[in-house]
Amino acid sequence: MDVRRLWTFDGGEASAWRAGSVAGRHAALVTARQTLLRSLAADDSNPNRHREAWGAWDGDTCVGGMLVEWSRRENPHRAGIDVGVPAEHRRRGVGGALWEAGLAQVRAAGRDTVNVEVNVPHGQRIQDWPGGRFALARGFVSGLVEDRWVLGLPVPEEVSDAADQPAAGYRGLTWHGPVPPEWLPALAALTSEMSADVPAGELDVEAETWDAERIGANQERLIQIGYALVTTIVVTEDGEPAGYTQMFVEGDGTHVHQDDTYVRPAHRGHRLGTFAKARNLRGLTERHPQARHVHTWTADGNDAMRKINTWFGFRAVEAQHSMEAVFAGR
Repeated sequence: MDVRRLWTFDGGEASAWRAGSVAGRHAALVTARQTLLRSLAADDSNPNRHREAWGAWDGDTCVGGMLVEWSRRENPHRAGIDVGVPAEHRRRGVGGALWEAGLAQVRAAGRDTVNVEVNVPHGQRIQDWPGGRFALARGFVSGLVEDRWVLGLPVPEEVSDAADQPAAGYRGLTWHGPVPPEWLPALAALTSEMSADVPAGELDVEAETWDAERIGANQERLIQIGYALVTTIVVTEDGEPAGYTQMFVEGDGTHVHQDDTYVRPAHRGHRLGTFAKARNLRGLTERHPQARHVHTWTADGNDAMRKINTWFGFRAVEAQHSMEAVFAGR
């Protein structure tokens, strides 16, 4: 078997990775082909993350793919490895060969803590799911469990109309594409607070800190590699930022990441999270009518967000286990 790093990820290797990543899952979310290609091609100019692709071949047949990535800013001890092997090529050592190559790369970069994400459909146990068995056999422990929720579009008008009503003293500002420069400091502050507030479970992970320059550059990069952005910031009558939400539309136009939704503690209790999501969903539907699935992730115990998701019509389809292992000195 030939395992090697790739510079294009544009043939059988991409198809194999994608097939392995979506097998047995409902409306699985996988980065669109062109978006992934642009991201890999622009890796040297990405100030936030390093990402590289690998493939495994049996003769002329690609039998698996892998993405390896790590942060260039926070968490200098961590890396992520994502192995995808199509069902017909499993149990032949393909995943193990890719894994060893990825682990060697991570160690060479000075990282000792590896994170893998295992998506287990509801009704299945992690130890019975192929990705779960693979991770558990290599010493990984589930440190955080989040449900992936999927919303079918369009949202019924009566639902949008009922939710798109700000509480007295608040209003929403929505943008398609980059957020205007004058609002970047506010978005950066909210994003940093969100990073510190989001549940981390048992994971050894450091919160991210954002400033206006960093978040503006990140938005421009997301657009350049193929995402469409929809952002809503909720403000008071005096212009004080109270919360925000963001969505990233995949390059295929069909799948949408519901990214952060955050309300500052002093402004909670006014259904601002529901309002922000409703305003953003309305903007999404108007600008991207071809979108069909919105994906969001909610940790166990986040009852408020689960209630909001249910109200909009999201349904939980699988558990995403963020699993971690330390490989120092092995």
